[in-house]
Amino acid sequence: MGEILHNIAHQWRQPLSIISTATCGLVLQKENNILSDQDFIKYTDLINKNTQYLSTTIDEFRNFIEHEPIKKELLVQDSLDYALNITKNSLNNYNIKLINNINYQDKITLTMYEGELSQVIINIINNSKEAIISNNIKNGEIIISLEKENNVLIISIKDNANGISSEIINKIFEPYFTTKYNSQGTGLGLSSSYKIITEHLNGTLDVKNNAVGAEFTIKIKL
Repeated sequence: MGEILHNIAHQWRQPLSIISTATCGLVLQKENNILSDQDFIKYTDLINKNTQYLSTTIDEFRNFIEHEPIKKELLVQDSLDYALNITKNSLNNYNIKLINNINYQDKITLTMYEGELSQVIINIINNSKEAIISNNIKNGEIIISLEKENNVLIISIKDNANGISSEIINKIFEPYFTTKYNSQGTGLGLSSSYKIITEHLNGTLDVKNNAVGAEFTIKIKL
């Protein structure tokens, strides 16, 4: 139960921050009589999306506790888009560029628990974001791609945050392991992501360093 509560807190931290920022932005612009209809719609839509994510997270953990999760056939591209919509504004706040190389032409479906794949992508993107911020990377970038090769789904998430130390790269999927750039979290994000991919989706989740940063790769047989 303690692990579950910590994980809920970990998942809620960013959307709550986005909701707070959007609300303050609305109030500030209204007080200065500069709130346009376009900004009003943008902020309220952002608040709505993040509150829906909070609600979905509670449903996911409730299903986990009650051991009655329901698997559905879902479009992978939709799950990735949901994760990108949740994280993009937070990335924009730190001038981090999100490059979308997702293949939308070849529609890919998976039978999975609703929201789980999105949760994994959000966790990895947040990890890259914190690394970019912590390492003071100018012109930070996160690149996400989706392809299908030989009936295998491949999702790649890369950043330019200078990579992960060789001393800890083999430990980051362990429960409660934290690094200097995610020390504000619980260390459960990547651990739960690893469990979802390997145990629920029978896939693999690996990480390695490339020339400019870390590269997370998810592979799932279709």
